[in-house]
Amino acid sequence: MKRIILLVCLIIAAIPSAVADDGGAWLSVQLNKNWSKPYAFARLEFRSNNKFKSTEAFFTAVGGGYKFAPWLKADLSYEYWRINPQINVHKAVLCGTGTLARDGLSLSIREKLEFAVNPESSDSNFTLRSRLRAQYDIPGGIFRPYLMTEIFSWSSWIRSLNYVGTEIAIGSHHCIDLFYMYHLPNGSQPVHLLGAGYYFSF
Repeated sequence: MKRIILLVCLIIAAIPSAVADDGGAWLSVQLNKNWSKPYAFARLEFRSNNKFKSTEAFFTAVGGGYKFAPWLKADLSYEYWRINPQINVHKAVLCGTGTLARDGLSLSIREKLEFAVNPESSDSNFTLRSRLRAQYDIPGGIFRPYLMTEIFSWSSWIRSLNYVGTEIAIGSHHCIDLFYMYHLPNGSQPVHLLGAGYYFSF
């Protein structure tokens, strides 16, 4: 256990020097509360670019949802964003996820509808985020590697995020998420990102 925690700390510490000059890192912490079918969560995330030399954004999110079946759940959340670092954005997010799992392999499709408002400029917009994720739970191990792609769109394609990563289960309550992401925005150069997240469930 101590070796796993040390390895994770070393990987997180190496993130700033591991990315390209046009890259950055996403770091997050999330708390999950699960009941029989209802659930709630709170999340804090920090995003940087240019090797931690500048802040891209940070946001906080709180929400809750309901598991209608073992393979279907939906939730509603509120997010507050601070971008670049002078822009304030409020978001209402509706999310639905369907998952099929068998023999350690799970495939999930998530549709997320976001409504964002900038109170300073009164600008608002909708975004549809469609995500496909494949994950494998290695039998008898702590690693759960995954591949994931997410497409942002509304009237047209906005950008896509393409991930390869792994979750590391530490006991029944703790989980570490480590990933590489290839960010492909519409009309801009691709960006390489590394990320680390910590999840605590109770």
